[in-house]
Amino acid sequence: MEAFKLINFKKANNAEMPIVRSMQGGECEAVRQVLLSRCHVESLEAFFEMEEREAVLLDGMNAENDDFNWNRVFDSIGIAVPHEVYINFGHFESIDIFLFEDFCNYFDDIWYPAVDDMEVFDAALTWLVSVRHYGAVFYKKI
Repeated sequence: MEAFKLINFKKANNAEMPIVRSMQGGECEAVRQVLLSRCHVESLEAFFEMEEREAVLLDGMNAENDDFNWNRVFDSIGIAVPHEVYINFGHFESIDIFLFEDFCNYFDDIWYPAVDDMEVFDAALTWLVSVRHYGAVFYKKI
């Protein structure tokens, strides 16, 4: 996660961001390789192109809305609420792991509208939910 978000969180909450763990380097490379393999693509560019074509827009879900709720997102796609979620910004070079409850409670501190495109996925990489910088929410089963 970008350092400025951690600083902003600490100033606003007088506490550290409740990240369970941040993955870097080889761990992220392993996640990238599994993702590319499961999606039958050879590069991240191809993955993002495939995501644009194949991910399903979740109608009525927009992360910019005041009533946005991650439990409703998971209900709408028929996925059980996970214990932990993995968060990627960018090219899977740094992945943050959050307890789902903390992710929901602090989503406004994690995702910045107009700036962030974000992927949320589970440890097994069986699904991926993308939140675009304009708030649209997309889903893809992997």
